[in-house]
Amino acid sequence: MVAVAMAVAMAAVSSAHTATQQLSDLIGTVIRRGPDSVVPAHLSVVLGLSRIERATPVKQAVMRDRAMVRTFNVCTAKHDNVVFITYNEETKISKAYLVSPGGVLRKAVAYRAAAPATERPLDEAASDFAGEIKFWMDFQHLAGSK
Repeated sequence: MVAVAMAVAMAAVSSAHTATQQLSDLIGTVIRRGPDSVVPAHLSVVLGLSRIERATPVKQAVMRDRAMVRTFNVCTAKHDNVVFITYNEETKISKAYLVSPGGVLRKAVAYRAAAPATERPLDEAASDFAGEIKFWMDFQHLAGSK
């Protein structure tokens, strides 16, 4: 019984380490190859990237799937700040997630086009964030296998 529990614990740690390494690899790739972009001024303040309303420079990866546009943003001044943004062109709703390099959700917000962003409780954002981090990990896995 103890051996089984130990094996499960080791597998969980290994899986977490692999996901963290994949995210770290993707961050490095985006920093090296991603085009310059910005996180908009108001969103930068709401996410805590800036204390004053100014755009935050980032390196970015962009993926489009029909009406869904996803961006993976790494702040150029502080690579520890990673921002995932999803934008649904049909509903005009965006969701943004401030993420640590280890894949930990630090802050989540939602907003409609031309409206202010509002912070979401982390427990409310957890399920859709899990889908976003899985999307980027799958992307990294596919990109790394080429």
